[in-house]
Amino acid sequence: MERIRSTFAGLLFAATVLLTPTPAIAGGVVECNRCPSTVNAAISKGPGITVVVDFESAKLTAYDVEYDKEFKRWRTLRVTVPAKISAAFYRILEAAAAAPSSQPTNGYPGFGGPAPADEAARGRSKDSKGGLVVTAHPDDPQFSNPTGIRFPDAYKNFSASDIVMSATSRTRFGREIALDLAGANTTSAAWNSVALTLQELALSWGSLRGAGSIIVMVNWRDGSRTVYRVTVDNVGEAKYVTGESRDGLGNKFPDATIATRDTAPEYAGNYYFGEGREGSRNLERWIESARLYGVPIGGSAAGRNRMSCSWNGETINCSIR
Repeated sequence: MERIRSTFAGLLFAATVLLTPTPAIAGGVVECNRCPSTVNAAISKGPGITVVVDFESAKLTAYDVEYDKEFKRWRTLRVTVPAKISAAFYRILEAAAAAPSSQPTNGYPGFGGPAPADEAARGRSKDSKGGLVVTAHPDDPQFSNPTGIRFPDAYKNFSASDIVMSATSRTRFGREIALDLAGANTTSAAWNSVALTLQELALSWGSLRGAGSIIVMVNWRDGSRTVYRVTVDNVGEAKYVTGESRDGLGNKFPDATIATRDTAPEYAGNYYFGEGREGSRNLERWIESARLYGVPIGGSAAGRNRMSCSWNGETINCSIR
């Protein structure tokens, strides 16, 4: 008799799963749009924390699922999704709602925010498939960003030049802001895993609606700027956007694009780096970065604050004035 009850319970569970709309499963996340039973959807994933995602209804429902061996049945306990993870989900949905299918594209693709400084930069940004633009500042975690980014303490005194010239800092900073954007920096490894899976799923969904990335505009204390982008390909690390760094006076700060034939001509022109010792230091930092990429620079930077660069059809050549 016990065997019959056990067999019946197993068949009942299998039937329940089969009758549930087939969900897309990844990690601790189950997609089930307009879900008739979020409980059954969560059970279909097995034991552990599972978040049921309903994009059509803009809902997240989370359960801690376990199997009761004594009674041979599944139990679900409704749990609260951490606020940062919920914010990440709704951030993507809001970006999709404002996607270019119904909005004029006067900025970054998929977002009516500030456009990149030049045509080449606009071209590079098209890889993002549209999305949300958020702005981060060391002294204001909600600077132009109502959901808020926790700015990493270790980087608050950095500048755009520090990020460009340190591959380690560039990567680590990108990782920290990506984890914070996803809400994947809790004290729970399970929730962190769920957060990254949910961010990936949300960006995949958003990419079909013009919201496939998150562009992070970092404004540093010295007025310089760095741009990062989070995409569905790697939600755990924001990638540095080449060619978009600016110093505190708005000068294009050299990175790998100064040594690339298609983008190097963008650096041609006259440069002013400010007055006094500060101007000389700004010039020295520019030169230091440019020389990392083999750019020839003539003249001494001592006491100088101006420079001109020209494109000869092959390379950029700069002279200090």
